[in-house]
Amino acid sequence: MAIHYALFSGVSGLTVNTDAMGVISNNIANSNTRAFKADRAEFEDLLAINLNEHSQLGRGARLRSITTNYTQGALSHSGGITDMAIQGEGFFVMRTGGADGDAGAMTYTRQGTFRFDRDGFITDVHGQKLQGFLAGSDGKLGTRMQDLMITTTSMTPVPTSKVTMNVNLDLREPVLIEEFDPRRPSETSNYASTVTIYDNFGQSHQATLYFSKDKKGENSWSWYACIDGGELKDVNAFDDQGKPLAHVIGKGKLQFDENGKPLMNFRTKEGKPSYIDVMEMTDASTVKFANGAAAQKIQFNFGPMEDEDGKSGKQTSTSLATRSNTMYHSQNGSEAGYLKSLKVDQEGNLRAVYTNGLERRLGAVALATFPSPQGLQKTGQNCYGQTYRSGEPSVGTPQTGSRGSVYSASLEESNVDLASQFVDMITTQRGFQANSKTITTSDSMLEEIIGLKR
Repeated sequence: MAIHYALFSGVSGLTVNTDAMGVISNNIANSNTRAFKADRAEFEDLLAINLNEHSQLGRGARLRSITTNYTQGALSHSGGITDMAIQGEGFFVMRTGGADGDAGAMTYTRQGTFRFDRDGFITDVHGQKLQGFLAGSDGKLGTRMQDLMITTTSMTPVPTSKVTMNVNLDLREPVLIEEFDPRRPSETSNYASTVTIYDNFGQSHQATLYFSKDKKGENSWSWYACIDGGELKDVNAFDDQGKPLAHVIGKGKLQFDENGKPLMNFRTKEGKPSYIDVMEMTDASTVKFANGAAAQKIQFNFGPMEDEDGKSGKQTSTSLATRSNTMYHSQNGSEAGYLKSLKVDQEGNLRAVYTNGLERRLGAVALATFPSPQGLQKTGQNCYGQTYRSGEPSVGTPQTGSRGSVYSASLEESNVDLASQFVDMITTQRGFQANSKTITTSDSMLEEIIGLKR
């Protein structure tokens, strides 16, 4: 009898609206939960029965799915140096367990409330370890994802092995009659620039580079790197009057093409042009200081500067018809320093700032994206687990691929819209109330049928 169908349809309506109210209640309960993503209950009708060849009767409704809304939540400033928020797609990768050689399981979250544990690992409040890529001593990131661990509290002295200098040498300078003389460097050169270099003790030394134009009509220069002879071992340090002499520790030719850019006579490992011999270091100068420091090889680069990933920049030395000047100079040595603070940039790089004013990349945060985030399984504690429906995670650094940016000292807020939740609550309550009326009305109809016997 169709009246019984109406009763069961009403019961199914009560059930699905009760489930929907549970979803709404959970959303409201987590309206202030960091990085929480709101859910939405979706219904579908039950398979209808055939009354005749032209008519079908529905059997009610059921819960089809609970869909998670992964839209971006607002970012708020937290002030915590290890707090991180993701702007865009992606999840932080966390490792659970892992004690006594156990590899542990991977979970994924957008809540970036992290801290350091006693061993220097970056963890959440439950002890899960944040995953990322550690950097070597040269600042280059490794390719293996692992626990992010910060234990570098000091920076040992680094001897200078490469000096990079971008200068413009005035094409209009005259060719000097005398060859370069380290006893009279200023009078026998066209231009000079000074840079600080360091030995393996971290002691600084001043090196002055002198440039002399070679031939008239040619855009070719000779350069000479000089250091006070009194700072070097086994050299004639003073003249007859006891005045310190400049000693040439390195020299070479700097030739420019028709555009005023230096000729790049060497190649990198990747086959890119380079001013210095990065492979064999045949152009390196050996320097040994008088303070007992170990001998060190130094290369002088007048071509493009390179970043910590080995990528060449666009700025380089030139020889144009404008006043000689030094546009940029740097060297890769440093004195000793102690960890002063940490910072995280938008590419997820963890950088240590030391008391010697230098920064060093210690690692980078890993972000994971999924082909179908809707297939992720909520595991509690604002974490998600991978499933067959979500697909395999694609892991990399922020701002690569479709991965978003990382903002430090910030946290992502819940994306729950309370106004929308209250509207959904009203419609759900009315739906529940209406379905209860279908039950009571169907009961009244049955009562009338039973009354026919009287």
